[in-house]
Amino acid sequence: METERTNQLKIKTIRLKPTYLLLLILVCILALAGMIIPQRIRIHQAQEELAKKQEELAQTKYEYEQERRNLDYMRTEEYKIQQGLAKYGWHYREDTLIEDRSISGEQN
Repeated sequence: METERTNQLKIKTIRLKPTYLLLLILVCILALAGMIIPQRIRIHQAQEELAKKQEELAQTKYEYEQERRNLDYMRTEEYKIQQGLAKYGWHYREDTLIEDRSISGEQN
């Protein structure tokens, strides 16, 4: 008789009461929420950082294209002539030269 009673006690302790089951489910849900929420925050931060980096990349590509166009223009004959006229005072034989007295310091 005593063995039957110990068996019954063991069976009762093995069974989960509904309140314990609900408590276990609640703890699992809280643990999952504790893992998911920080992950979502990190994903959102990574997406914002990615957007910033893509914007920086687009700006850098735009600046690169501008510089490339400037270099292509600097290789043209038109640019070389323009710079020669502006920086070094070159002129064509048929050009009319006007003396600039403001540079030499003379004033009327």
